[in-house]
Amino acid sequence: MNKRNYPDALTPYLLVEGLSHSFDRKRPGKKQRLVLEDVNFRIYPKQFTGLVGESGSGKSTLARIVSGQMRPMQGNIYLNGTEISRLSRRARRAANLGIQMIFQDPYSSLHPEQTIARQIEESLIVHKIGSKDERKHRILQMLEEVGLDPDVRDRYPRDLSGGQQQRVAIACALITKPKLLIADEVVSALDLSVQAQILNLLQDLRQKQDFACLFISHDLDVIHYLCDRVLVLYQGKVVEENKLERVFHRPQAPYTKRLLEAAGFEEDGSLNP
Repeated sequence: MNKRNYPDALTPYLLVEGLSHSFDRKRPGKKQRLVLEDVNFRIYPKQFTGLVGESGSGKSTLARIVSGQMRPMQGNIYLNGTEISRLSRRARRAANLGIQMIFQDPYSSLHPEQTIARQIEESLIVHKIGSKDERKHRILQMLEEVGLDPDVRDRYPRDLSGGQQQRVAIACALITKPKLLIADEVVSALDLSVQAQILNLLQDLRQKQDFACLFISHDLDVIHYLCDRVLVLYQGKVVEENKLERVFHRPQAPYTKRLLEAAGFEEDGSLNP
């Protein structure tokens, strides 16, 4: 694994440079479809970066590449100064890189026939963290941190509401104390009141565990509430990346301006009632 040195005092926890990716078209004569093109950005420790863009802009593909589910065709990904984009899944797991991901539909990411406790424990077992008793204690502690009763540990995903399932998914992701969380549309399938609860939970957990987050959402209200910086994707390209206040108050890209207008934000960054 290659190391990267930085001239500044603060090393970005995640650095993405020149990332491009295409999907092959199977039929003869069809060209490759470029999904990501020369994507560059960085996330510093404890920083929440919102990734926004219309459907098909490449958000989920970028998330899958950063999380290691896919390899990029071009470009490099550095995690805490170490190049990781060419590592296999097995090598990434062995290296315990400290990246976890949560998804839009919590039920599909949970095993229907395993208890909640067993699913939260899985990452601890894989990474050989703690004894059996220590893992049991950590599971109870994690359930408390995500706002669930201890008796949930013996239940199954089908026994829980959508909001409770997402809390379990968050517990599964954070049980190993990762330094980077990738959250892909994690509140879009929930009722508005439950959305607010999950967002408040993430705000609380970031203070307790000090993780950074790449937060993917089409909802600018959610991004505005939760994130420190904003990354705007349009047709696979980064058209704007800056502090949240700069993007919402002084957007530079025409596409960003259209997104803000469509979401009801005024030129001063306030939300139009």
